[in-house]
Amino acid sequence: MGLSYSTDKTDESGKEMLTYGTPDFPIAFFDDDLTIVKVPWHWHEELEIVVIISGEVNVYISGCELKLKAGEGYFANSGILHSAELISTTGWQHATVFSPRVIAAPDDIVWNTYVAPILSHENLPFIKLSPSISWQKDILSLAEKVWNSGAHEKMDFPLTVRNALTKIACLLIRNMDTETEHPFTSRTQRDEFRIKKTLYYIESHFREQITIEEIARSANISVSTLLRLYHDILHTTPIQYVLKYRLEQIKDELINNPYMPIADIAYSCGFNDISYFNRCFLKAFGETPSEYRAHSF
Repeated sequence: MGLSYSTDKTDESGKEMLTYGTPDFPIAFFDDDLTIVKVPWHWHEELEIVVIISGEVNVYISGCELKLKAGEGYFANSGILHSAELISTTGWQHATVFSPRVIAAPDDIVWNTYVAPILSHENLPFIKLSPSISWQKDILSLAEKVWNSGAHEKMDFPLTVRNALTKIACLLIRNMDTETEHPFTSRTQRDEFRIKKTLYYIESHFREQITIEEIARSANISVSTLLRLYHDILHTTPIQYVLKYRLEQIKDELINNPYMPIADIAYSCGFNDISYFNRCFLKAFGETPSEYRAHSF
């Protein structure tokens, strides 16, 4: 199976555009240096288990903020909007993203007993995994067993991976009714769907001079509702999100287009004032665009 590469591309609903694994074994293993790899807001139908290997990370998921350190991790259920941000100087994570079909075929007894209840449980958008809690420590250990076996394609890794994921599903089933702090209600689902539509609109139109009214209109909501959703779910404002998204795109383009003038890149990504752009870039990344481009080669 081997390692896969992270992506920040999403479709019109905000769903991550990435094929995980192969049709007969739909699972992917990510080895993420978080000083390089960014984890923007995204979602996918697959389940995900992340283990923090080093550093400290803020994970934003289902309207909550998790502060995770090395040895901790999280489980994200299907369709849950989430992102992560490195808050230490360095940091590394192992992420395993997999279709529940890796565990069992839909509608067989294993699926109905151990998979379907997880996917449909409204009080299980995610679980923070701590080594101080026995059953969560077991999940973290099993998750690393899955990652190490699959990422390095060890002997009989499909059997090892499936067996370990099945044990994780069993642990989740036995303990998920204790995880009632963050219910994923129909209202939460509706709000996340609206957010996903606005994220896609921003990704599609960030090079233009978009307004907050246009962002709200993309999800058929009022500006006040938009502001509330961004505050409650993304912990930012629409304008700040657009600014951050543009700056991240510019970072990539500075490297991918090394001979293109910096001002032209800034203009192409929605900045009309180069002095303002330079100040924003310096504040966000601690160096000027020229300095960033120079030390990246």
